[in-house]
Amino acid sequence: MTEIDKIIGQRIEAGRRRKGLLQHELAARVGRSESWVGQVVRGVIPLDSLSMAERIASVLGMTADHILAFDVRYGTVPVVAQSLRSHTSSSPSPRALSPDTESSETVLRRTFTLGSLAGVTAAIAGLSPDARAKVSRPSGGNVDQATVAELRSIGASYRRSYKSFPASSLVPVAHDQLQLVISLRPKDQPVHLRNSLLAHMAEMAALAAVLLSLDLGDQEQADAYMDLGYQIAKEIGSPELAALILGGRAFRTSYGGDPEGGLDYALAAVDAAERGASERMQAWTNAVASEMYSSTGDEHGFRSSMEKARALLSGPMDDERWGGIAWFDLSKADAYEGSDLVRLGRHAEALPSLDRAIERLSPEMMRHRCTAYISRAEAHAGANNVEAACEDGHAALDLVAQVQHRETLRRVAELHRGLRTYKTAGTRSLGEHVIDTRTLLKTTGSAA
Repeated sequence: MTEIDKIIGQRIEAGRRRKGLLQHELAARVGRSESWVGQVVRGVIPLDSLSMAERIASVLGMTADHILAFDVRYGTVPVVAQSLRSHTSSSPSPRALSPDTESSETVLRRTFTLGSLAGVTAAIAGLSPDARAKVSRPSGGNVDQATVAELRSIGASYRRSYKSFPASSLVPVAHDQLQLVISLRPKDQPVHLRNSLLAHMAEMAALAAVLLSLDLGDQEQADAYMDLGYQIAKEIGSPELAALILGGRAFRTSYGGDPEGGLDYALAAVDAAERGASERMQAWTNAVASEMYSSTGDEHGFRSSMEKARALLSGPMDDERWGGIAWFDLSKADAYEGSDLVRLGRHAEALPSLDRAIERLSPEMMRHRCTAYISRAEAHAGANNVEAACEDGHAALDLVAQVQHRETLRRVAELHRGLRTYKTAGTRSLGEHVIDTRTLLKTTGSAA
């Protein structure tokens, strides 16, 4: 029994009481026994998976990161960001290191300070008791296949959590997972386990990079994580991971003011995916390419890439191979298409696609709904539907406050500046909401 287990149990119990549920009723709704629920709320056994935390949170009307006590485990983002910067200030950035001369493990050792075991301890605490024992005291320095598989499953849960978890919760978790893997000394493991551990590292690096770039605005650290992830992808020969990192690079480069460079990265991501990535990854990279084409004003390229993405999504899927962040499906393709049409100035044509996206995106896909709302707000503004634009701007900001998506905040602020001349109650209210959201995010280091 740990202090964190006690806190988790107390929060679940408090939520159960607020909902007016008996223990056996909560157990039935989450698919576990009443005895199991009782042991969890007393802190006797740990909550055994992120997916179960999400299930309980949904039943109790809470957030999974609150139930898992990430605020207690990790504190606030400014501390984490400062720690990350201090780690790299005295060591070369991964971007400065040559993949041909140094292994990914060497890069990681240079990037992260391993003197403190706090991060490793926190990551180990999320494993099952059997895996925890094997990771803490690996026999002969080796980690077995079951333990590695559990780590990969945990990593997949964290990547899915991008849909709704705030950045301040997920960045330190991804960082701790990287620390845990390096503590297991991948180079000393058999080749198949070594590559699986390294793939887990690359996925966590990609997750951290996206959060740091789009949510927390720390481009330097985002670049370092992307370089690390791409180096690992090349080292283990993974088209899935290479496509994921290159797609992330496309967004980073385009949003950084170089749309042509973003398109180059997107096309490289498409090429990498075609060399053996999952069908869903191939679809996603084509959607990324469609966005980059629209950013450069190339309507033919946009439509061609979007058609390929939709065709791939309409075929058979091999989702056990999906290594992407969150999810990509036809509802997201609708959101990409609508946003691309806005970039091309086709505002009226964009609205039906964005209407479908917002209708189809599940409530838990908060980040995706967030970006769909701001895109529809921009479409309404372009079609001179000022009040509708303000309404969608408010909806986007409500989600920004929950998931800390800094890029959406920037877009809503830009939208408001364009609408100010109308001087309506709606535009004034949106301006106040922008200021309130910016102030809120500054308290967690999420807004400049």
